[in-house]
Amino acid sequence: MPRTEAASAERPTLEACYVEHRALVFHRCLRYGAGDVAFAEEVTQDVFLKLMEHLPHLRDAHDLGGWLHRVAANLAISRLRREKSLLGKLQSLWSTSQYEGESAHGVVERKQIADQVLDTLATLPARERVVICMKLLDGASQREISRALELSEGYVSKLLQRGLRRIAAAGWEVDDVEG
Repeated sequence: MPRTEAASAERPTLEACYVEHRALVFHRCLRYGAGDVAFAEEVTQDVFLKLMEHLPHLRDAHDLGGWLHRVAANLAISRLRREKSLLGKLQSLWSTSQYEGESAHGVVERKQIADQVLDTLATLPARERVVICMKLLDGASQREISRALELSEGYVSKLLQRGLRRIAAAGWEVDDVEG
């Protein structure tokens, strides 16, 4: 069997990719959108529409997770720039039913902290927010962020430092984020 036929025979289907990667893409988009579920759903849909267009042409279908991560981050940045409004209906995200068994005081405290974190993330420019989320929440290295967003490592470092200064100015402490 020629090499191109073998490669296409091993290529995953769109449905298989969706089943395997949808939850991770959605959760990343949720972070990039500062907790806005509708934003995350829309960007996730856009990511898989892009995949539908590009899947037959992807050179390395085995690194699909990296491709999806990069596309999700870039689409999120584009959408955030267009929308300028990030949080929308945040209150509906933090219903007390999510914390069954916890005291009412604990629920209120968690909600307040979550709201403050999301408010702080919402103040960051789109690229800074995505870079900060990738670093602090996804645990990506600066090199991984650089590759995923197709930015220089120096620019990623600059975005990280700016974002961290803004977060510190808002009164939050952030652990050392080198690497």
